[in-house]
Amino acid sequence: MIAAILAASVQLNSQSITLKVDGVERTALVFAPTIPSPNPPVVFAFHGHMGTSRQASRSFEIQQEWPNAVVVYPQGLATVSPLVDREGRYPGWVLDGDESNRDIKFFDKLYGDVMNRFHADPKRVFAMGHSNGGAFIYTLWAIRGNKFAGLASAEAAGARKYSLKPKPILVTIGSNDQLVPPVVQRFSFAEVRKVNQAAKTGSPFGPKGVLYKGKVPTVLWEYKGGHAFPRDSVPSMVAFFKSLP
Repeated sequence: MIAAILAASVQLNSQSITLKVDGVERTALVFAPTIPSPNPPVVFAFHGHMGTSRQASRSFEIQQEWPNAVVVYPQGLATVSPLVDREGRYPGWVLDGDESNRDIKFFDKLYGDVMNRFHADPKRVFAMGHSNGGAFIYTLWAIRGNKFAGLASAEAAGARKYSLKPKPILVTIGSNDQLVPPVVQRFSFAEVRKVNQAAKTGSPFGPKGVLYKGKVPTVLWEYKGGHAFPRDSVPSMVAFFKSLP
């Protein structure tokens, strides 16, 4: 009962931001810090294909795990997905790695609005995503990597698609994923380790994570599960973000 009341109070702390990008109305669900602090950190959290910002806020619950942070759940637009939506009827993120990407333009405008609105710390901005949203993290890394102190990508791939520069990242892989084959995710993670010049062996990080030191820290959080977002990875994800200088 107490947990339900706390969750409801956190949801009430949300607000909707509406922006026009190239004449198209774009929205995001934003949670202000429930523990106010000057110059708070910011986490941008991207839903998967067919998802919504509201659904992601309830699935990820980063705002509950990190009450000092501004947590932003952007809303995607109808997008073609070769895996699950070839007609492009449901919301998702465009993975084209160039400046014309509509979702990069959306992020740019949303970033400016959020940073100004909350007087947020530009040195403590993070992004995470699941599935198609997790793949979009690699797009953001490639095009806007300088905006982020750290990243997290869940049940996705895409690192081999781009020329990346070292960036701290936590990657989760479900060994029974039926949508994005684990072998594909592991190939992507191998590229992440190469870019970040990660050590061959690591040390425990949280209950299921392995931290690989290198040019920058890299964490693999692997679990026996399918494509559903692993909510129990969020404490490790937030701890990873907080640990970054």
